[in-house]
Amino acid sequence: MTFPAAFLLWLMAFSCHVRLHPLRYGVSPLGPHARHIAVTCRIVAPGVAWALSAWLDGMTGVLIWFASLSIAGLCVALCLASRRR
Repeated sequence: MTFPAAFLLWLMAFSCHVRLHPLRYGVSPLGPHARHIAVTCRIVAPGVAWALSAWLDGMTGVLIWFASLSIAGLCVALCLASRRR
C-alpha cells in the first residue's frame, strides 16, 4: 500500500513540475488558477508521500519513498522523451 501511494504522489509532483515549465518541456502553458494548483501540488505532494510512508512503515517507508521518487522520475522522463519523437 505504501509504494503505490508514494509513487502516485511523486508522479503528481513531477507532472506538475513539467506543466509549470512549458517552454522547457514543450507542453501548453497553464492559466493562472491552474498554475497556482500545480505549484501547490508540486510542493505538497512529496511531503504527503514522505509523511504517509514514514507513518505506515517507519524507516522502511522512508526507503520506499526514495525508491518511488526514482521510479516516478524515470516514468515522467520516459513519457516526455516519447512525446518529443
